[in-house]
Amino acid sequence: MDSSLAASDVFPDTRQFLSWKKQKLDGYGSEYTNPPVNIADPFRIREDEYARLIEQVRRRNFVLYRLDPEYSESPQAIMALCQQLGLTTTIGNPESGQDHISYIYDRSQDIESPSRYIPYTSKPLNWHTDGYYYPENHKVHSFVMHCAHQAESGGENSLIDHEMLYIQMQELAPELIQCLCLPDTLTIPENAEQGKILRETFQGPVYSMDNNGCLYMRFTQRRHHIIWKQSAKVTQAITLLNSMLSSPLPWKVTMRLARGEGMLCNNILHCRHAYSDSYPKIPKRLLYRIRFNERIVPDYP
Repeated sequence: MDSSLAASDVFPDTRQFLSWKKQKLDGYGSEYTNPPVNIADPFRIREDEYARLIEQVRRRNFVLYRLDPEYSESPQAIMALCQQLGLTTTIGNPESGQDHISYIYDRSQDIESPSRYIPYTSKPLNWHTDGYYYPENHKVHSFVMHCAHQAESGGENSLIDHEMLYIQMQELAPELIQCLCLPDTLTIPENAEQGKILRETFQGPVYSMDNNGCLYMRFTQRRHHIIWKQSAKVTQAITLLNSMLSSPLPWKVTMRLARGEGMLCNNILHCRHAYSDSYPKIPKRLLYRIRFNERIVPDYP
């Protein structure tokens, strides 16, 4: 058996890699669809609802859901839903509250609560994984993104399972995958505000295996506040990766969340289109986001 099929040190065992690859490709078979899972009561989900949620995440690392209208604007309902899926350790950020729930809306014109972070504007967000700048002990393994109010126009989210992207890259250029697994592939400078360090400098790989034995990805298309390893192969790998992200991949999903709908995922790649609102004529686009240290499905079956 050709040892190059193992792709990188992330999968040192060729048989394990080929078995995992087959499982992933089967999960994206043409006969399988992933419509939103309707949740009647997020505080007490039924066994069949739980099974559908888990099955979709196991296959594709994400699941879409739809709540009954009475729970559409309840952050507590979203938290309760996540807890029943084993997500209990929340991860905060400078813009989240004590409950670690981020209320994402356009704050660019707010006088009382402005934000210097792009997610809190109506601008587009390039491809990234959440918390790519967090240290090992605060890895974002999963998150929920729930729509309380839809934008008047725009605001679509595109999703790509990072594991499928890994498989595609391994097929196209296995030698470049090696570069993305190096411990110094990317460096994120410290985040400081008014002389206070909010986050230390971080350095790490793009692809690695986490403590659950699952593939983990750190990535952002941001051009500022990120330093890529000075290497011709790393440059080639990032160029290829960006080219793939802009291509019409068969497993790329684009959706526009409506009120009461949400997405749960194991921190897959995602981006956001620009949007516009005619506030105060209509409510501002509002999403709840909660990040977790746990995966939704803790390991591979």
